[in-house]
Order: sequence, then structure tokens, then C-alpha cells
Amino acid sequence: MREAVMPVPTKAWALKRVSQVLAAGARERLRPRSSLGALDVPRSAEAIDARWLTAALCSEAPGARVISVAAMDGSAGTTSRGSLEVAYNDAGIEARLPTRLFAKCTTTLGQRLMLGLGGLIHGEPGFYAHVRPLLDIEAPAGYFGAVDDRSWRSVVLIEDVAHSKGARFIDPRAGLTRAQVEDLLSNVASWHGALWSSPRLAQWRWLKTPADQMKVIDALISVADRRRAGAKRASAVIPPALRARQADLYAGMRESMRIASRGPETYLHGDLHVANAYLTREGAVGVCDWQVGLRGSWVHDYAYIVMTALAIEDRRAIECELLDFYLDRLAASGGQRIGREDAFLAYRRATLYPYFAWIYTIGRSMLQPQFQPRDVSLQMVGRISAAIDDLDSLAAVGL
Repeated sequence: MREAVMPVPTKAWALKRVSQVLAAGARERLRPRSSLGALDVPRSAEAIDARWLTAALCSEAPGARVISVAAMDGSAGTTSRGSLEVAYNDAGIEARLPTRLFAKCTTTLGQRLMLGLGGLIHGEPGFYAHVRPLLDIEAPAGYFGAVDDRSWRSVVLIEDVAHSKGARFIDPRAGLTRAQVEDLLSNVASWHGALWSSPRLAQWRWLKTPADQMKVIDALISVADRRRAGAKRASAVIPPALRARQADLYAGMRESMRIASRGPETYLHGDLHVANAYLTREGAVGVCDWQVGLRGSWVHDYAYIVMTALAIEDRRAIECELLDFYLDRLAASGGQRIGREDAFLAYRRATLYPYFAWIYTIGRSMLQPQFQPRDVSLQMVGRISAAIDDLDSLAAVGL
């Protein structure tokens, strides 16, 4: 996978890239489905065939060859996803290579433009190709990742944890237990600590800081601003003291993102809400959907998962104890020992980006895909905005 740095999206750049992606899509529609080459990026899970999988999976297993692949159940969101059942030419190879895969592709024009213009197209392929092999965490194993930069087709092949570990994905409307949140925070501390101030972060050139991501958000908002619609639709769950402070909340998010880009860096999941977590049959809590990879302050991930994983009253009751728990695990995993007072201030400041992530989700226009059900978005906005109000987060960033 080519490691790329995306420019800040100007209107001229965005129009040029949109025209290139449209042209690539037109060429795809004229191309026979059977013409997928070994170096091509598949347009969908259904387009993946035995020849292409052999090139993707068998390079380190001499003599191994995929003889059949069957696409199973699938779904669509930010990417198109589907399970694949794979058979090889030698039964003994199945002990070394996966027989069940989960494929994620940018199939539709909307998926490619959303992830491409948002600077996220290399995030998950980069994570599974370069980052995941270094980490001992509960997350799907990665087998292949690639991006075609002109068309913004992308593909990742990962472990099908629903099959291999009996995983079930967490319903975000139900809060986790304290034990589950602590297990999840141990997982987060593991990758934060393992990559604390790592020189690899600069080598993975697709990674942006939160401040860099804010520049992208600013640019895209100038094209399609859904803040007002989202705040109106979610007004019933937003604390009264915050309803009239949408401008302050946005200014606060911008300052929060700058602050999260200072100091020691680590690898950030970047979209660490509870809907991106799963439970294995043994009860371990894992993390999936690594599309929004960033580099920056630990707290960018930490605040997001604590606010979304717990019911409001549960979060109020144990958030200080959870912070102590995470800080201990971070230091034990190779990260810096951070003082409690500094960490709590950082936590207060980091609550603002998640608010807008979900305001945009519920504020979508009719032309945008629905990534989460309305009631899930309302639950998340309610939990996050309650935390902002409880913690006086606007004052923590000087507003």
C-alpha cells in the first residue's frame, strides 16, 4: 500500500478528485467482472475471486493456491462488507491460512468520496497492513490492505471474528458494565503504550493529527454544513445550558483538536465509540473499524469511549476511578506516567469532538447514507452532551 499524505481539501482539489473518481467508476462499469488482475484493488467483496486471493494471501506459503471463494452475508455503511469462505488446494494449508475472511471495500461512489475527501481512505488499509502486526490487542487480525489512489477503491481482508471468536457487536443503546469498560480500557492502553512516542508514527504518512483532521472538517463544512440540522434533531437530549451554545461548542472543538495534537503522540483509533467494539464468546472486549487512524494525544480515544460506553449515571459515578485505572494500565504498557490532575483536565477538554461526530451523523442530508439508526445517534448525543455539561468542558478550553 502506498503511504500518502492528503492535502487540505480546497474546492478546486475536491472537484478534480471527484471528476477522477467518477471517470474511474465509469471505466469500471465497462470492464468485465472477470478481468480483475493480481495487482488490482477489487471493487466489492463479490468481485474477489480465487486468483486474486491467491496473490493476496499465499505469497509466503509456497505452493498454496486458493481454489474457491464464496461470498456470504454482507452489509453496507462507510464501506461495503461481506464474509468470504475460502478453500485451498491442500487441506494442510488451512492450518496456516484463514478459511474465513471479512472483506471491506469502498464499492459505491458515495463511500469513495466520503472516505477519500475526508482523508480517511488509507486509514484501515494502513492499520491492517502496517500497525496491527505490531500489537498484542483484542482486534481482528489483518491479512491484506490496499488502496487505488486514482479511483479510491480500497480493500482490507481481516479476521472474521464473528466466526473465529463468536464475537457479537455491542448494541450502543445498552451501556457496558464496569468490568467490560475496564477490559476495553486495558485494550486501549495496550496499543497507546506500545506506540507511545514511536518513530513509526511519522513513518506512517497517512496519519494526521487531530488538528490536521480539523482542517479537513473545516474545509468540508464549507461545502455541506449539517450542524444546525443535527442540533435541531437532537435538541431534546442536549442539556438546556448547551442548546444555545452551538457556536461555542464548535469553537471549543477546534481548540480541543489543537490541544490533542500537542505533547507525546501515540496511535489513535480516532473513532473509538462503543458501536465500534465487540464481545468475544469468552467475554473479552475488542475493537474494530480502524478507518479513522490518527496520531496524537491518548485522551482523544479515551474520552470518546468513556462517554459513549456508559449510561450517563454510570459514567458520573465511576469516571474518576476509570481514569486512574487507565493511567495505571498506560504506564504499565510502556506509556508515560501522567499525573491525575493533568489527565482529568485533558479528559474535560477532549469531550467536544465526539459531540460533532454524532451531530453530523444525525444531521445527515437526504443524499447522505444513514450510518447509524436515529435512536442510536440520539443516545450518543445525549451521553456526550451530558458529559460536556457535567465537566464544564467549554470552560476547560477557555470558553
